[in-house]
Amino acid sequence: MFDGVSQRLTTWATTQGAGAVVFAGDAPHDSTLAARLSLLGILPFPPPRTLTRAPLRFRLRYLVTCPSTTPEAQTLLGRLLVSALQEPELQVELGDIAPEWWSALGWPPQPAFWLLVPVSVPLAEPTAPLAREHVLSVQTSGRAWRRGTVTDARGQPVAGARVQLGGAPEPLYTDASGHFELAARPEDTLHVAAVVDGQVREVRVQPPGRDAGWPVQVPPPE
Repeated sequence: MFDGVSQRLTTWATTQGAGAVVFAGDAPHDSTLAARLSLLGILPFPPPRTLTRAPLRFRLRYLVTCPSTTPEAQTLLGRLLVSALQEPELQVELGDIAPEWWSALGWPPQPAFWLLVPVSVPLAEPTAPLAREHVLSVQTSGRAWRRGTVTDARGQPVAGARVQLGGAPEPLYTDASGHFELAARPEDTLHVAAVVDGQVREVRVQPPGRDAGWPVQVPPPE
């Protein structure tokens, strides 16, 4: 995981003119114009709001310096700073570096900035629970097995939409074709929530006739 971040940062720094990219503990060649990125912290990063399972997220905090004190090295550090400020996924922290950091690293104070790099680890989606093994018991209480499809305003199927009957403890999720299956009574209300064009849209519907399919269309984004 961290190797992938290191490769990404190496590519980023070399495109800004670094002849080499070294990480804490590595020593650059004396004649090489190098950028040094020292991983000195792991910070929390709130997960995004989503109907599907949110990924694990955190941020890596690097101290960015140039080991050399030559004018070329200072120019390189400036290019790295300007580039990082323009990268939408990166965050830059400016200000004086606490003397304790320099003492811990064993380096003299020097120009530097903090670079925060987001890391996202996707998680597998849980299998949607289907109550097939309870069909006989629910039918005796007035429920009937229903199959439906969730679509958007253009009639396209919506995968991963959350489907839940009122009072049910667990929701279901539509498959890749927008289909769902559940047992419902005529008086039940179905709550459907789906992401359409980046917005969460919700709709509540009741079952149609006993032998009819159950099409559910979510409203378009506002």
